[in-house]
Amino acid sequence: MLCLACHLPARSALCPRCRADLRPAPERIVGDGLRVVSAFAHEGPAQSLIHEVKYRGVVGYADLAAAAIADRVPPIPLVPVPRVVVRRLRYGVDGALEVARALSALTGAPVLRLLGAPIYSRRRAGGDHSAPAPAFRLRRPCNGPVVVVDDVVTTGGTITAAARALGPTRAVMAVAANSARKRSV
Repeated sequence: MLCLACHLPARSALCPRCRADLRPAPERIVGDGLRVVSAFAHEGPAQSLIHEVKYRGVVGYADLAAAAIADRVPPIPLVPVPRVVVRRLRYGVDGALEVARALSALTGAPVLRLLGAPIYSRRRAGGDHSAPAPAFRLRRPCNGPVVVVDDVVTTGGTITAAARALGPTRAVMAVAANSARKRSV
């Protein structure tokens, strides 16, 4: 077996060095007061791993991230932030959906695909956060509180836009595999 992060031989999903280099991410408040709980800081192996999920379809990292946050997630429906259609088609994976599925397997909470993504939106990953967050649409009504799930939170713009699309007070918190430190401007 190869380490998912460094691709060196390992006895489990991560080699001891990469596992030791994973740093927990602190909780954050983004947007209109949405609490974000993340598994790991978006640096080192965690940054490499989320890249593997998003652009190579290596979804094993979703299980690691879900295990790190499952005990902090209430047992209510999980709503993944959908990936923009052209990128989901190009890369064949939706990282937020994979994290939501892994969390569901651990917590028993259902995954509700309530949000629709736009066909195209300017890419925000890689540090270019000048593009507006995608405009999500509600596919069906949200009838109670939910946890919004994304693969990575940097500025909080995308996850806040998703929470707003669900309607006021529906999103009680958000979870992500990775979270970048809030940058000062």
